[in-house]
Amino acid sequence: MKKYIIDTDIGDDIDDAFALDLALKKDLGLLGVTTVFRDTQSRARIVKKLLRLYGKQLPVYAGYGATLDGREDKGRLCQWTPDLDNPEYRPDNSSPEAAVDAILDAARRYGKEFYLLAIGPLTNVARAILKDRETMLKCGGLIMMGGDFVNHYVEWNIHCDVAAAEIVFSSGMEIVAFGHEVTSRARLTPVQQEYVFSMAQDEYHAYLAELSRLWHRSKPTGFLMVLHDVLAVRYAAEPEFCRLRRAPVGLEHSGKYTSGMTVNLSAMDLLNVPEMCTVRYAAEVDIAEFIGYFMNEIGYRAEGGKAIYEKVLDNSGKFMLDRSADRRCDELRQSGK
Repeated sequence: MKKYIIDTDIGDDIDDAFALDLALKKDLGLLGVTTVFRDTQSRARIVKKLLRLYGKQLPVYAGYGATLDGREDKGRLCQWTPDLDNPEYRPDNSSPEAAVDAILDAARRYGKEFYLLAIGPLTNVARAILKDRETMLKCGGLIMMGGDFVNHYVEWNIHCDVAAAEIVFSSGMEIVAFGHEVTSRARLTPVQQEYVFSMAQDEYHAYLAELSRLWHRSKPTGFLMVLHDVLAVRYAAEPEFCRLRRAPVGLEHSGKYTSGMTVNLSAMDLLNVPEMCTVRYAAEVDIAEFIGYFMNEIGYRAEGGKAIYEKVLDNSGKFMLDRSADRRCDELRQSGK
């Protein structure tokens, strides 16, 4: 059975929490969780509470908050709740190097059966490579959310630690990446998002709902949840759900507007492409199917939502995710059909 460690910057965008949720529900073979970027101690405490409420005991390591070039920012996370200061949510390490060691220990023990799921900046991953590249090359590979392999776009996870991304991309590791060009399409509708905010079927889902509401308050009015990181976990659980494409990828290190931009060099008419990282990136994903899958996994089926969407599907011939579908779902719910 494959084994995984999730490396996450949970506590800012809400998709990290739901990526962890899906990994737990799919019994993904998690060995532990490491946190990365900025206040990793607080991030680890959120993970600890989610695991406790779910009934799962796993080691949680607070990794490196500072980037490879030493930049550090410890602003309060938007998803912070006061009870997270309680001692039971303390991470399982005192030094961030323990997170790197946990990754390397798993790679040594499980070899090709071990995969690292990186859904935040790549600082911890890069430090593991710098410490023992040979061991990292022996693991199954890296599944990550980051970059953009179609558009001219600077994606957050890469931009936050460009030096780390360069080390990872040039390491020789097998990399499967879910880029912003795909993940940005996985956006919930207002009706779907309201369901997330109102989840209360148990204490665990109620806490996910609370984190979601806290996240939403930090965003501009009308902002909708995007499931960037959840796609990477879905691939780990069910790799057949999307089609990958292989391409040589370069990375912009500097520039007023381009620092951290991933460049798909297969799309460029270069005579001599230098030797660099080859990435397999998600090229074709059925986003409508994925949204339905996600909603079912968080309990929408149990609340009657699945039946409502099935009726919309039957009437329209396709799974609709726009506001007209929301209105039709509301009408069906109110009519009791």
